[in-house]
Amino acid sequence: MEFIAAKKDFLSALQKVGGIPEQKNLSSVMAHVLLEDDGPEAVRVLAQSYEATMQVRFPARIAQSGRLALSGRSLLDAGRMLPEAPVHLKAQANYWADLVAGRTEYRIPGILPENIPTPMPLPVSLEVSLPRDLLLEMVDRVGFAMSQDEGRPNLNGICLKAQPEGNGLRLEAVATDGHRLARMIRVVEGAVLSDPVSGILHRKGVGELRRFLEGEKGPVLLGFHRSAVFFRLDGGHLMVRQIELEYPDYLRVIPTEHQWRFEVDRAEMIEAVNRTVVMLGSDRTPLVRLRVETGRMTVSAQDPDRGDARSEMDIAYEGEPFEICYNNRYMLDALKALPGQVVIFFLKDLQNATLIRTAQDEGLLQLIMPLRV
Repeated sequence: MEFIAAKKDFLSALQKVGGIPEQKNLSSVMAHVLLEDDGPEAVRVLAQSYEATMQVRFPARIAQSGRLALSGRSLLDAGRMLPEAPVHLKAQANYWADLVAGRTEYRIPGILPENIPTPMPLPVSLEVSLPRDLLLEMVDRVGFAMSQDEGRPNLNGICLKAQPEGNGLRLEAVATDGHRLARMIRVVEGAVLSDPVSGILHRKGVGELRRFLEGEKGPVLLGFHRSAVFFRLDGGHLMVRQIELEYPDYLRVIPTEHQWRFEVDRAEMIEAVNRTVVMLGSDRTPLVRLRVETGRMTVSAQDPDRGDARSEMDIAYEGEPFEICYNNRYMLDALKALPGQVVIFFLKDLQNATLIRTAQDEGLLQLIMPLRV
């Protein structure tokens, strides 16, 4: 195989797939990407892991058709360092390849292309067209709440549900780690889906989705398979493995009634939390205390070795005073994931999850469990 391509096209494709190949065991088949010609004017790049598969295309002038399986890490590292000049890649007899741009040359190790596993075929049914920005919003609004605990694999991703509603569909995305929960609901008018579908997208694939959609425009085809979910564009596709376990019944923990309700300026509260937690050492529980009373809230943090911090702010609240503590990182993540100027807190009591939402967007909510101290 031999081709010439613009550096920006070559590097853009490598950066999209660069997070998927195995990074530790560089001799693994999964540490390699497959390059093959896609007609006389394009190259396909395929990268695979056990959780995700991505294929993208970039324009190139094909001098000799063929296939190459090259080290993904070496290829991306070399591609980043190439000078601004046309990129020339040519296969060698030992499955390696010469990569040349200007007066810079690399030799990239490779393996027999036939050793690369055949990827799962794209689904032929249960596909729906969604706006690209909607999928990016899903990653931003709920992705941060996914669990990192491998002992709870059913929480290691985003639970995604789609079902027909009216003249479109209702899309729901939920993530939780057991201590917090983020949910986004959107109704997409004109989107056609015959049957309700759902799946748990593995967090590895969720992390790759943003990279896959970066720089793209237009709608994305979302396809469901028994064991995977596909995202397809004209220039390629991303397959994310489904976690084939039951997702918890999260509706049980979303409070439907409340004892206390108060409104607060979102940006001002983010600043207040940031001002107080500077007093917390890295070895301390990231705890922030809220004292709420009529018209006022005090945000505080304490560390016996570093000192105390307090920050007061005006809020919309009338009622009996109370105090409650939260993980400050969870609080900041929730506040940053909500839009608008004002957020509303709903508390049933001091033990159950606190519901946070905004009046501007009823399709979004955040839940945070309080801490007992």
